[in-house]
Amino acid sequence: MPDPTPDLSALLRPRSIAVIGASSQPEKVGGMPIRLLRELGYRGRVHPVNTAAAEIQGLPATPSMDALGEPVDLAIVAVPALASADVMAQLAANGTRAAVFFTSGFAEVGEAGTRMQQALADQARHHGITLLGPNCLGAMNLRERMFATFSPIPLSGLPPLGDVGLVSQSGAFGAYAFALAREAGLGLSHWVTTGNEAGLQVADVIEWLAHDDDTRVILTYMEGCRDGDRLRRALAAARAAGKPVVVAKVGVTEAGARSAQSHTASLAGEDAVYQAVFDEYGVHRAESLEAFFRLGYVLSRGRRPSRWHSGSGLAADAVAPVAIVTVSGGVGIMMADRAEQLGLPMPPMPAAPAEALRRAIPFASTANPIDVTGQIVAQPRVLLDALRDVAACGQYGSVVTFLAAGANAPALWPELQRTVAALHETADSAPLLLCGLVADDRRAWLEQHGCLVFREPAHAIEAVAVLARAAAQRASRIGGDAPLPERLPTLPRIAAEANALSEHEAMQLLAEAGVPVAPHGLARDADEAVRLAERLGYPVAVKLCSREILHKSDVGGVALNLHDADAVRAAFARVRNAVGRHAADHGGAPVPFEGVVVACMLRGWGELMVGLRRDPVFGLVALAGIGGTAVEVFRQMAFGLAPLSMPRALAMLRDSRAEALFAGHRGNPAVPLEQVAEVLVRVSQAAAAIGPRLDTLEINPFIVTAEGPVAADAVITLRQDAP
Repeated sequence: MPDPTPDLSALLRPRSIAVIGASSQPEKVGGMPIRLLRELGYRGRVHPVNTAAAEIQGLPATPSMDALGEPVDLAIVAVPALASADVMAQLAANGTRAAVFFTSGFAEVGEAGTRMQQALADQARHHGITLLGPNCLGAMNLRERMFATFSPIPLSGLPPLGDVGLVSQSGAFGAYAFALAREAGLGLSHWVTTGNEAGLQVADVIEWLAHDDDTRVILTYMEGCRDGDRLRRALAAARAAGKPVVVAKVGVTEAGARSAQSHTASLAGEDAVYQAVFDEYGVHRAESLEAFFRLGYVLSRGRRPSRWHSGSGLAADAVAPVAIVTVSGGVGIMMADRAEQLGLPMPPMPAAPAEALRRAIPFASTANPIDVTGQIVAQPRVLLDALRDVAACGQYGSVVTFLAAGANAPALWPELQRTVAALHETADSAPLLLCGLVADDRRAWLEQHGCLVFREPAHAIEAVAVLARAAAQRASRIGGDAPLPERLPTLPRIAAEANALSEHEAMQLLAEAGVPVAPHGLARDADEAVRLAERLGYPVAVKLCSREILHKSDVGGVALNLHDADAVRAAFARVRNAVGRHAADHGGAPVPFEGVVVACMLRGWGELMVGLRRDPVFGLVALAGIGGTAVEVFRQMAFGLAPLSMPRALAMLRDSRAEALFAGHRGNPAVPLEQVAEVLVRVSQAAAAIGPRLDTLEINPFIVTAEGPVAADAVITLRQDAP
């Protein structure tokens, strides 16, 4: 049964706070929270708890929680780790609802600390206390002026009050991000650091913020995740609430990838799996600190485009038609290049406004980008009329204009204000984004009237794509929600103690799931192999059938393009002998010879690879892309959480560029991409049907034929430690 939605109200909206280990010295860990709460305007009750002082920073102190005489919503704990169990017992007796443990010396220091941390978590869970930390920098609610942190950074100034919630696993990053948000003028609603996550995880904070009326955008710094279901539920809640999530996820190397006997395991490294999760839920990923806050700015202050579409039904695939209006042809080309890279359509200027522009400036370009040239110095009204016309014509989702330093020109600024204000008040006009040099006071005015401002032209275009994704967020489907069909394949009985299925067993299971597989059969002697070949029709392939030797070609266990009975008999003998040589070469016990698979040689013009593996955090992960022997070289794979939905399967084919195999070229017929996506969905359903015993499932190659993809080989490995 899933955990209930976390209630963080006592943590982030406390009416009373106790500071345990309170200090009269404000610079100390136990002193800073009291100073912040008193100086920065917290309106609730603050109770310092100190065994040796009657007064702390002008407030009466009590020696213990037992002596307090009333329950508190939140306890801020700044005592040594060894005292944590006793403190938690006092909190339980007091009826305290939430606790922030600044204290270090837990799981981050070793096994003994891990045991203490687990005991602390168990106590909190048993008594229903919301636990943040330990080893964290705390939390803030800017609207409530609640500062449960020992960081002095709020004393240097607060960011504007706003609708961006910021949650970080790292306290140091969180403090730095707080300062950067203040510097960027990004309005915050809440700020939370989770530390060791003995209780609350980043996912819990995201889920709570998804339901918080004061938060519109959620910025998240992550290093990892222990509970994939928890994170997926949180991201689903944010998506359902229409609240974009921006994630800075560190650790993008393949160090976290597991090695196994398949391409699937080596290709689906840790970061690829996280990216699949983010794609499923429309999460915006920031590759730098600059992008982290820029995306926060765009999503917090930007208007969603009035027209957008999602080609695959996923928020990550959403695009919006854009009009680029520029005073510089060169910069217009730069922005057009970026728009094309992002897949943003650029329809030409409608006929009527195009004719009006050409009458005013005969040498202007009315294509898209729309270049009004430097003539705006003499005719500023022409530019503003063009902006008004394209924003109001109903053809564009967004309008981006490059003005250079024009917004600061005395003659242009008042006219620009009138145009922007009029568009802002027109509900169905396309949002306007401005790029150029703009004085701070004028920038603030533009932003208050729904016009985002950028210096970098590419950033303005990227903002259009980001806002289109945000507009699509509610409508997008989640691959993990895809239903399973009523009839599903089951593992063969022989697999009860096996570490893998043979190719014959794997192909049977896939066929039972409705996956097209090459016509084939199992032969245990040469005569049977010949009979099978003649029934199937030459040419055929003869392949070793084994649960222990999965990569058959590595031991000489594959013979292709056999055209007669003699070739089949010879191939059978070679494959059987290869099994004996393999055992001798590896100094092990003889591998049982289970026979050979005789299969039709498929006629096709390309190879697709589809694989699934069980990730320890997020469960089944699917990958797909151009396959064959060079799959590890090109590594052009796309990923998704399984079982796949049709939109996600379509997106994977496009993202991996595998859709080109089915487009029809050099005389080969086109194959409907939906037909291919349906095959991917069925493969993922077959993997899900195997259940927790599945380790990896790999089909490489899927031969591209006129009838669609047909599986020519399959490997399924199993886990023995699964329920």
